[in-house]
Amino acid sequence: MLTIIELEPREDGGHGVQSQSHRRECWLEGWVEVPEELCGAVWDCGGYCDLTLDGEGRLTAVTPTERPREEPEPTGEERLRADVDFIAAMTGVELG
Repeated sequence: MLTIIELEPREDGGHGVQSQSHRRECWLEGWVEVPEELCGAVWDCGGYCDLTLDGEGRLTAVTPTERPREEPEPTGEERLRADVDFIAAMTGVELG
């Protein structure tokens, strides 16, 4: 199985990671092959890492970075409160 990782990080700091069992070389522009010995590290960090490339553009190391924190989904009560506050503001009603 061949694993590749995107060279440029996305807006959230992570790199895209893909694997395909029938590939023998990198198939996407702007991506690089992940050596077998680094595959576990790349998948463990989910692509949230700094990449080290050698002079020929081969991946030689990955350094995991912090994943962005996901905002928890608002509860039903929080969504209802936001809706009520919005309606009140739009209609000029003051809630007290």
